[in-house]
Amino acid sequence: MIQTFERETVLTYSVMPPLYIPFRNAWGQNVYTTYSPFDRDPFTIMASSTSGSPVLIAGDCFFGFLNASGGRFAYDGAGTLTVTCPAGQALYHTEGTSPYQAWLDYSAEVAKSFPERHVEAFWSDLEYCTWVDQKHEAILRGISAQAAITEQFVYDYMRRVKALGLPPGKLTIDDGWDIRKMPDGRRVQGNWEIDREKFPHMERLVQDMVSEGFTPGIWFAPFTATPTAKIAQEHPEVLGGFWDQKSENGDMEALRFFLPSEALRPYYTEIFSKYIGMGFRKVKLDMSYGPKHEMIALLRMIDEVIKSIDQSVEVEAHIPDIFASRYCDVVRINDVAFDDGGKWRGVTQGHYYVCRYSSPDRVLNLDHLGTNTPTPRAKDFLEHTRMLLKLKGGYPCVSLLPDRFSEEPAVAEEFVALVNAWVKENGR
Repeated sequence: MIQTFERETVLTYSVMPPLYIPFRNAWGQNVYTTYSPFDRDPFTIMASSTSGSPVLIAGDCFFGFLNASGGRFAYDGAGTLTVTCPAGQALYHTEGTSPYQAWLDYSAEVAKSFPERHVEAFWSDLEYCTWVDQKHEAILRGISAQAAITEQFVYDYMRRVKALGLPPGKLTIDDGWDIRKMPDGRRVQGNWEIDREKFPHMERLVQDMVSEGFTPGIWFAPFTATPTAKIAQEHPEVLGGFWDQKSENGDMEALRFFLPSEALRPYYTEIFSKYIGMGFRKVKLDMSYGPKHEMIALLRMIDEVIKSIDQSVEVEAHIPDIFASRYCDVVRINDVAFDDGGKWRGVTQGHYYVCRYSSPDRVLNLDHLGTNTPTPRAKDFLEHTRMLLKLKGGYPCVSLLPDRFSEEPAVAEEFVALVNAWVKENGR
């Protein structure tokens, strides 16, 4: 049933806990289900980790907001759900049927309001991403993961892929390729200038990636900047709140989220024109963990800019919310790390289902085979790989190469066989 509201309306329902609220999460966790009281606006909530659509499930009841005009879900912890619908909002509500089928139907209903998206076949290809292997290398050398990524590292990574007998695919150069220090030593992020000490021949590297059969991809965090960045100096009004969340991407104390502003459009145009012109065909967008309505507005602008340059370039983001994923081609199910208690299994499945039902018409990046743990146990590494390769609707992302298990050669043998089998069944 769809209800449309001309004025703000507050509805109450008797529901059976636990309540499933896929728009809420914490980085690397699976906390979508609750018995506790809460009062949340799913449109302005911080988009930490894998934050799904503005919907709620309780027993066989489904509730979902049909447009981005706002709304609130509140639960008293004793069986009463309150749904606040502002003027202009519409609520999709079902009872007594499968709430997950209702979620799919809801997603299809929302999608009708947006134009169909151009699709490229390579968006579903196997991907390699340097991130977890960078972290492994960093531990071996006692440096940061960002310091570990260099031009030579990428060449070595491609060589190792081929030596293992793995097929080529997309290859994303992850965090650490850009300049992070100003001449006076102050930290800077947001200029997106190549660190030529680490990547002296980036243009040639991109060409060589293509020659070796890989589709070049590159990492950006274009939702944030330090006040020292050029854009922040020229337009201080674009800086919003400070980063105050957990991250593995280094010192975040000076990092600020951008506020949506047209002043950012020429900034994004200059950045993405440069790297798309260099030959990158996949853009990994990361760290959009600010207030969701602001992050969606930024993602929309970034997507418009990229597609105006070349609509075939893959845009990947990690907010699966149905309203966010209208502005990307690929949704990343986001990081999972191993823990001694085995909670990673639930986190993996939890992230996947939030993404699959929030964005059923988008390709999923099943990120990362073997998890984001840089020095995993072989048993867990392979179990997580098998788990992800069984999931439907996306492609696997290889990050930590299995030759890191040099003392356990059977790990690489099984891993390579699993990936090659997936490619044989699903590849082009």
